[in-house]
Amino acid sequence: MDGTRMDYRRLFSSKAIEQEFLDRFDELAASAAAIPGFEGLEGGLTVDRAADAVAQMNEGTWASQDPGLEAIVEAFLRPVHLVQRCTFRSAADGLPKSEEIAAVLEEARSALEAVIPSVGRIDLHNHRNDWVGTGWMVEPGTVVTNRHVAEVFAERTAGFAFRHISGRTIRATLDWYHEHLQPEESRFRVTEVVWMEPDASLHDVALLRIAETGEDGEPLPPPIPLMTEELAPADVGRWIGVIGYPGRGNWRDSTADRQRIFDGVYECKRLAAGQLTSFTPDGLVAHDATTLGGNSGSAVIDLATGKAVALHFAGVPGMSNHAVRASVVQRLVRTHNR
Repeated sequence: MDGTRMDYRRLFSSKAIEQEFLDRFDELAASAAAIPGFEGLEGGLTVDRAADAVAQMNEGTWASQDPGLEAIVEAFLRPVHLVQRCTFRSAADGLPKSEEIAAVLEEARSALEAVIPSVGRIDLHNHRNDWVGTGWMVEPGTVVTNRHVAEVFAERTAGFAFRHISGRTIRATLDWYHEHLQPEESRFRVTEVVWMEPDASLHDVALLRIAETGEDGEPLPPPIPLMTEELAPADVGRWIGVIGYPGRGNWRDSTADRQRIFDGVYECKRLAAGQLTSFTPDGLVAHDATTLGGNSGSAVIDLATGKAVALHFAGVPGMSNHAVRASVVQRLVRTHNR
């Protein structure tokens, strides 16, 4: 991580969103005061205080010194949706969400519903952890995830091999469901680790081969198309949706923030809205969708095209989220997936 604070200016890049937030702030503050995880936020939560914060965020001078107000901003402007039966809806946490952003997602609903079935949770067997991260179909029979995810169950040998613990081979499967309060499963065994980028590489990517049919004989979901066009400065601000499996987090996460944003629901498929905030010549992009540990390997979907613009690999609360450009993923697939 580069230690850069999140660019809060992107949150209010739209004047319509800024005005909606201020117009509805009294409603937001009243709702938040009654929700577990937002306790103690009622003192001085006024629209004037919110307006001052918005001005500081727009100027890039916001110092993240008001976690309660910041949590309201994040929950309102960077919502995390539940995925159930391969579609999405707002979590019933009692906190109002931006209608402006809801309209952006609604316009992209068909595109998102087309790719949601192709994102799965990587489950482990013969390992102390039940699961390790997210992966998605990038080519027929091939899943892309992160190197640091694959390294939990695979290692470099003459090629790549599954790890052993206490004489037992760790097995990995992709389940395309794990949706909140839904019983459906669709489990496909990982049969081969095709490629893991070297540790020195900036591109945290691994490729996995999976079985052609699931445990119940079902076919694989289709690959997610890749957005490989060159990005231009005007692409900063593009709306994206991150599809993956946020977990309970790790030592860098705030337990209170997790509760506020995720309403205590973890380890199931979610859709998080956000925007691209930057990109670099070395094949990385940054975004500001809300993620947790477990989102490693998530698909970052461009809402305008329905294509994967990047592979999410890291995020630190209050800092940028990082992802590998789809063009890099495409190059690695073409080079190593033979």
